[in-house]
Amino acid sequence: MNTEQQNDVGGSMGTGRIDALSDGVFAVALTLLTFDVVAASKNVGEGVSLAAHLGHQWPTFVSFLIGFMTILVCWINHHCVFGYVRRSTPALLWLNGLQLALVSIVPFPTSVLSTHINGSADDRRTALLVYGALFWLIASSFAVLWRYVTSRDLAEVSLDPVRAVGMGANYTLSSFWTVLCLVVASVSVYPALLMWAVMFVVFAFPASFAKFTGERVRARSGTAAESAS
Repeated sequence: MNTEQQNDVGGSMGTGRIDALSDGVFAVALTLLTFDVVAASKNVGEGVSLAAHLGHQWPTFVSFLIGFMTILVCWINHHCVFGYVRRSTPALLWLNGLQLALVSIVPFPTSVLSTHINGSADDRRTALLVYGALFWLIASSFAVLWRYVTSRDLAEVSLDPVRAVGMGANYTLSSFWTVLCLVVASVSVYPALLMWAVMFVVFAFPASFAKFTGERVRARSGTAAESAS
């Protein structure tokens, strides 16, 4: 019996199967996004040129890009988190599974957004709020996941302690940031879109952002310690 099998019997497991399942779910979610794009090339109205038809389908293409970027950024951050995790527990399996469930739902608000992004102001706001609510849940799931693996000593933070500190701070910040985006979106759509775009760019490079934040946190802690002494 190998080490991972022994750990399975004892209730503590490796992460190989978690990674395999997670990658599969991310791949399926990305694939589902293409259905609306494929459908956009069909049902061309009589007397309407294909170019004109595809031009009117721009909300579908924009929403696909937003949905694809959302799932891709989630996958990058998931990969970053589990780069530290060395063993798992049944509770971690559930937390990871719930996060994957949220990711698998991304095609739904993406479809809603593509349908109503060019509609009335109220419908556009509602579609964005639906999307933003899911984004908040996903952001919060990363904060909870990271807190769990570090508090239960499942993550080997000694691999890069500065980045580990930064990741904890960043995921907590992302949860609050998405709440602020939702508040702004309820008043005005475009500033909220800009705020989400900033978050996309930042969390597209989680390791670099974590190092930046971790260094600031360490420097602040060192300054506070010197002041106290």
